Amino acid sequence: MTAKPRAVLDTNIFVSGLISPHGPPAKILQRLREHEFILITSPPINEEIIAVLNRPWLRDRYGLEEKIFDLSFILWEWAEVVTHLPQIQISKDPSDDKFLAAAIAGKADYLITGDIEHLLHLREYKNIRILSPREFITILHF
Repeated sequence: MTAKPRAVLDTNIFVSGLISPHGPPAKILQRLREHEFILITSPPINEEIIAVLNRPWLRDRYGLEEKIFDLSFILWEWAEVVTHLPQIQISKDPSDDKFLAAAIAGKADYLITGDIEHLLHLREYKNIRILSPREFITILHF
């Protein structure tokens, strides 16, 4: 039996997956709920995801209140939360370095993001493949 893939998901995957029930991000979140891969995350990532989803214009427009509660459980209880993060400065946007740091600390196979400008263009970092949601779905054979 092969090990389950280990992946860090960028905030944009959670936002897109929760506001639109169709498309690659939603499929990834469904597979997460089905334990098809191991989610690697960190306190700074979890805090950002919850803060972004709790922006009133986003939360209220898409009725996310209950989904945010459920997602909080997944982020803090189901996921593998890494706390000893390396200090790195790789991305053009320093706020994205937390995703790479969690991927390194959690020995992730993948970092999944829709961030073309700051993360996807890297394609790989320290043997961690940086993929779009569509690429990740293909790899997992959804």
